[in-house]
Formats: sequence, structure tokens, C-alpha cells
Amino acid sequence: MIKSFKKIFGEGLFKDSLFVAISNIYSKFMAYIFYFITAIFLGTESFGLLRGLLPLLDVFTIFFCSGIPPSMAKHISEDGTTNWTVDILKVMFILSIVGALLLILSKNILGGGYKQVSLDIYLVLGVAIILSSIISWSRGVLQGLLKIKVLSLTWIIESSLKVLSLPILIIMYGVLGPFISISVGYALSGIYGILKLSSIISFKNITSLKINIQMVKKILFYGVPIALSTASYRLLNDLDSMFIMALLGSYENGLYGYPSLLSRGAFLFAFAISVPLVPRIAKSKDINDFKKSIILNFIAILPLIIIFNLFPSEILKLFFGVVNLDSSFSLRILSISAGFMSSYTLCSSALQGLGRAEIPLYVLIIGILINGILNYALIPIYGIIGGAIATLISSIFIFIGVFIGILKYYKDYT
Repeated sequence: MIKSFKKIFGEGLFKDSLFVAISNIYSKFMAYIFYFITAIFLGTESFGLLRGLLPLLDVFTIFFCSGIPPSMAKHISEDGTTNWTVDILKVMFILSIVGALLLILSKNILGGGYKQVSLDIYLVLGVAIILSSIISWSRGVLQGLLKIKVLSLTWIIESSLKVLSLPILIIMYGVLGPFISISVGYALSGIYGILKLSSIISFKNITSLKINIQMVKKILFYGVPIALSTASYRLLNDLDSMFIMALLGSYENGLYGYPSLLSRGAFLFAFAISVPLVPRIAKSKDINDFKKSIILNFIAILPLIIIFNLFPSEILKLFFGVVNLDSSFSLRILSISAGFMSSYTLCSSALQGLGRAEIPLYVLIIGILINGILNYALIPIYGIIGGAIATLISSIFIFIGVFIGILKYYKDYT
């Protein structure tokens, strides 16, 4: 039995999974620290501006760049060749330019608070999208070649550079600083990935206009659904902030951003649990593993929910020096919403492990529509509290939807 354990833990799959899990959890934690630093260093209005623009950046980056790497990884592992990957880099670079231009145009399309933002900030965001194509491409190739250690290091380098450069860049450039730090993280981690791949892949034809059209079609066909699913999940998490930014402006969005940031702490527990849950469920198909994950997550976040509901004003004043009744009430609502959304994360991971990843996607799309309609209806009436209520209602719906999906699967399976 000891030999069996040694064999399992000594296998490349276990080590690779461990590297990815650690780097992912580290990246999520550093992303949370990134927001926390900006909340402390920037004023309420500038922080609200950041909270309104970063979801836009993420959605455009995911849709135009980050959906392609998983498709690349799949085809590299199946075909065993990489001679077409430089062609994909060219396509990704072109797509990133399209994404950057569309993001800049969104300034006038979204209107409201978004229209008041300086064009300089949109230009910096556009540069960040273009730079993201490099690191996204590198990760797709590294994953396909099973260079998992290097892949994991790209996440660690990117997230570390963004946070370490953040205070200095905020002091130097103010609200532009966080957006520049993102570009720095993308650029340097991308360069690191390309340097590691330079001994494997030839970049001689990088300037050639010829591309493998057939392979590009295959990669995009497989990558678009992934991009839509990931972008939808990202959009749902910050749709409330985007509506508040558009309808009420950056200052109100900053007041909402503080409780939203604190409530997001609950997601760190759920994400840490969900990383090993997918392969575990995929192997065992045991509902008890899912039950344990829900109970463990509930035990971890219940104290946070209780504290946020008992002392919301004191916590907001302690961390951000903010005294605002709407922010305090929003923290109460959003902490409960975070409980449902963290449970949704675990349900979604379990369904992925069961091979039913389409269920969370369908529920998510409906949830986004509900969230958008509620935000549009409630924010003009109740202000930022309306955004919190919209998030809570849609979170409850999304959780119930995927939970029913799991129960139905196990009922049919057994």
C-alpha cells in the first residue's frame, strides 16, 4: 500500500496538478491583495473608477485572448506538433488589437460614468489587452507541451509583479498606476514564457503574412465557447459595479466597491476547495465528496458572514475609513450573496468533474440576464443598495440552478 501511495504521489500528474493548484490559489490571493491596495491608496472616486473599468478589461481580454490557449493546448497535445503555433500568435495579436479598439469605443457606448473617464485610461487598458495576447499564447503552448512548472511560474510572476509595482506606480501616476501595473505583469510574464519556448519553437516566420488558415479555424472553433463561458462568469461577478458606474458614477461605485471587496474574501475559500474538487469528483463520482466540500466551505465562511452582518460599519471604517450607511447595508447583503456564489463555485466544479460543464454555463447565462435586468431596475431607485439586492437575488437563483443540476445527475446516475 505504501508503494502504491509513493507511485501516485511520484507521478507527473500529481506534481503538475500541485503546481497548478498552488500557482492558481496564489494568483487569486494576489489579485485580492491588488484590489485591497488600490482601495487603501486611491480615494473613493478613483477606486470606483478602477472597479468599473477592470471588469471591462477582463471581459475583453478573456474573449479576445484567453479563450484560445486551452484550445491550443488541446491540439498541441493531440497533434504533437507546434509548427502552427506562431500563426496563432499572429491571429491573437490581431484579435487583441480589435479588442483594444472596441474597449476604447465602449467609452461612448456605455455612457454615463464611463463617458466621463479620461481617454488616457482607455488607451492604457487597450495596451494591456494587446500585451495579454503574448502571455495568453505562451500559456497555451506551455500547457500543450506539459511544461507545467514554467506555466505555473508565469501566473506567479504576473500576479507578483502587478502587486509589487502597484504602490510605486500609484504614487507616480495616480489612478493610471494600477492599469500600468497590469500591463507590466502581462509584458514581463509574457517575455518570460517566450524565452522559455524559444529553444522549442522557431519564430523565424513571425513577420510572414502567411498563416495556416485550417488550423486557425480549428483553434477558434474550439476556443470561442470556452471564451464565452469564462467571460460570462467574469461578467456576472462585476455586473453590479458596471451598472453602478454607468448609472451613478465612479464615486458611488467606490462606496459600493468597499463592501464588494470585503465580501469577495469568501471566494478565496471556495476557490481553494474547488481546485482539487474537479479531479476528485471526476475520479470518484461520489456525492459525499461534494457534500464535504459544501460543509467545509460553509464552516470557513460562516464566521465572515456573521461578522459582516453584526459589525458592517465598524469593519468599513477600520479598513477604509469609510462611514456610509448605504455601504454598510450593502456589506450585509453582499456577504450573504457571497455565501451563495461560493457554493455555486463548488457546485460548478463538481459538475465539471462529472462531465456536465454545460449546466453551469446555461444557468450562468440566465443569471447574467436576471442580474442585468434587476440592476437596471433597482439601482435608479435604491442606489448602491439596489445593486447589492440584484446580486443577492441572482446569486440565489444561480446556486439553486446548479444545485438542482447536481441532484438530478446523481439521481439519474444512481
